[in-house]
Amino acid sequence: MSSYDAHNPVVVGVTRSSTGRRAVDWAADAAAGRGLSLCLVHAQEWPAGAAPKERRDSPEQAWASHFRATGQSLLDDFRDSTEQRLPGLQVTTRLLDGRPASVLREVAEEASVLVVGAQRVHGPGEAVTFGGVGPSLVGHPPCPVALVLEPKHEASRSGPVMVGVDGSVASVSAVAFAFEEAAVCGVELRAVQVRRPRYGDWPADLQESYIDISEALAGWQEKYPQVTVDQEVVMGSPAVQLAEAAVDARCLVVGSRGVGGFRGMVLGSTSRTLSHLAPGPLVIVPREAA
Repeated sequence: MSSYDAHNPVVVGVTRSSTGRRAVDWAADAAAGRGLSLCLVHAQEWPAGAAPKERRDSPEQAWASHFRATGQSLLDDFRDSTEQRLPGLQVTTRLLDGRPASVLREVAEEASVLVVGAQRVHGPGEAVTFGGVGPSLVGHPPCPVALVLEPKHEASRSGPVMVGVDGSVASVSAVAFAFEEAAVCGVELRAVQVRRPRYGDWPADLQESYIDISEALAGWQEKYPQVTVDQEVVMGSPAVQLAEAAVDARCLVVGSRGVGGFRGMVLGSTSRTLSHLAPGPLVIVPREAA
């Protein structure tokens, strides 16, 4: 049974990496816009044999105290700067022991959104790496997971929220999150469906896709009348086309564990390719969050 609750806090993994501040800012904005609290989590993975000893005067105990103090100082710095940037936002901190992926997966059980930073590796294809944490989280928590990295274009900071629509149950959750995100940020929503190349009548396929998109958006435009919606249908590889269409987007939202183009969002080739091609923040929404 899923413990997902949209009223839970937004949880962000805090690190000392260059993406740490970006992830915290993204999570703070998401929390403030939704009227939720923000929880900063830092996971400390202890070196082998470095666990605290019982003797308080031992060198090992002194080192352990310093290790913990360093982690708490990192959290305090992020909390203070976040509260200064967004007065009124309730911010809590949690310093936990364990492997980052395991710790974040556990705290995600009580999160409305889990946010982690992502590093972009400059080189052929400008691939994206999540340091082993992101891929191991997506698909496991019952809440949406946002992988935050620096957008390739500054314009995308105020660009539209883009959502991939494939007609699956999973995309229902993605559409719901995307509408809320667009409303919170005060930006346009772009709904895109990608059709794989095949022999047949393209005009008929195009009409079918627009019907799919309209059905997926049904009801949500009434709930969020302030959100302007743009619909688009493209042909090609789902991951590649979604990445290209999201170049100027504030974030790209897709569903997980659906059918069609997004089947097995983490383990399938589409999701792997999309993770490496993401031009900006990528939000994976499990269908349990519908």
